[in-house]
Amino acid sequence: MRVVIIGFMGSGKSVVGRKLAKELKMEYVDMDTKIEEIEKRSITDIFKEDGEVYFRNVETKLLKDLTTEDNIIISTGGGIVSKNENIDILKNEQNVILLDASVSTIKKNISNEINKRPLLKESKDVEETIKTLLLGRIDKYNKASNIKINVDSKNIDEVVSEILVYIR
Repeated sequence: MRVVIIGFMGSGKSVVGRKLAKELKMEYVDMDTKIEEIEKRSITDIFKEDGEVYFRNVETKLLKDLTTEDNIIISTGGGIVSKNENIDILKNEQNVILLDASVSTIKKNISNEINKRPLLKESKDVEETIKTLLLGRIDKYNKASNIKINVDSKNIDEVVSEILVYIR
């Protein structure tokens, strides 16, 4: 079995993915962390030095590699759906879970780490930037996923329990 977790930044992909992997005794890979390991630099530095297009190409290659593995929980970066190629890869997967979060939930969840978020770092109005980015991605998230879970007002255990109902 393979489970891919997608959703906007701050929707809980990493914490939910780690907990789900522990629960199912499966390997866990956070794609952003893995990209930082491969590139030997932060996502922020990758964006700054080589740009988003370069980052997205590295991300696509990693997604292709990871979706050949079994017994793995994969948390993607929030922008994984920026490339149609990635949406096509995800549409061929059996368990692609969209963690759906409201703008207020996202803003609350990332409030302490805005400087680590390349697409928000320079923003004058973080909430407006989140709304704009989310609006541009929501259809793509829906297209790429086959399970949708709203995370608003839920704790990690509740979200993981809901995922388990769908994938077992």
